[in-house]
Amino acid sequence: MKPAILIIALTLILSSCNNLNDLRPIDPGTEIPQAAVKVVKDKFPKAEDLVFKPVLKDKIWEVKLKSDADRYTSLVDFGKMWETFKVAPDGVPTALEGLMNKTAFGGGTLSAYSTAYYATTANNKLIYNFKGENYSFAWSGIFPNVNGSATFDPALYRITTYDISDLPASVKDTIQSARSMTFVMGYTWVRLDDTKLYYVFADQKNDYRTDRVSMLFDDKGKLRWSSLFFNTQPGLPNTSSNIETVPAEIKQYFDSLPELSGYEYKVKLVNNVDGLTSYYFILAMGQVSQCEFFFDKDFNVLNKRYTVILY
Repeated sequence: MKPAILIIALTLILSSCNNLNDLRPIDPGTEIPQAAVKVVKDKFPKAEDLVFKPVLKDKIWEVKLKSDADRYTSLVDFGKMWETFKVAPDGVPTALEGLMNKTAFGGGTLSAYSTAYYATTANNKLIYNFKGENYSFAWSGIFPNVNGSATFDPALYRITTYDISDLPASVKDTIQSARSMTFVMGYTWVRLDDTKLYYVFADQKNDYRTDRVSMLFDDKGKLRWSSLFFNTQPGLPNTSSNIETVPAEIKQYFDSLPELSGYEYKVKLVNNVDGLTSYYFILAMGQVSQCEFFFDKDFNVLNKRYTVILY
């Protein structure tokens, strides 16, 4: 597939890999419940060497297991198994490493290669260490046709919820204390370093209109970023750029990243919601790469995500 055609999917890729299905539990508990173990056993009757790791406390676990000669990683709750990947025993495909080295983000190290087993949002997952930082690397390529795209960012899982109780109490308090604000939905971004970000949507009534407010909370549940330019998906702003001059601190940050040399601003947004100033940028290299950045009021990077076409 030619880059000119592949680029059409870039914006959709930035948003589509946000969404795992709603993973609300049926039977909350304080320990790994037998029901969650049963989910694994139902899918993998020969499962052994089960290792559970909490993803959302008392609600969702990552489980690593062995079945016959193969190993798998999955998400489970009290009634469902999701995002199941099979560990590839032969290591990272050499062709994939070569394709990455053709991009501006080449030179990193790929590891932990796994392939989709069922109910997944990507065909393949890996870990990519780039300039000392680890990224979850979702790759759409399928052999022998290695053309495709890759999206990588610090979030290992992005979990959707429609129940505010699945989010930190401080998130609920922030929404309830705001003027005429009602929770709509949220995402928990579970990062590779075990920290979390919470991306939340709420509706706020203002006189004769209702605004859709998107908010990004840090691992401690503190509101760090907010905008009126997104409807129900991170990565899909509903407006074009609204600033001409990029703040000096942000420009300096972009200039410090040699991999972004030659990239151009595609979206430049600043918003002030209830006194909180926030920035959002998308940079692009022609038709083959797109990069997304969230900055708080002090120009700190809250999250970044990269998408590249591989061909």
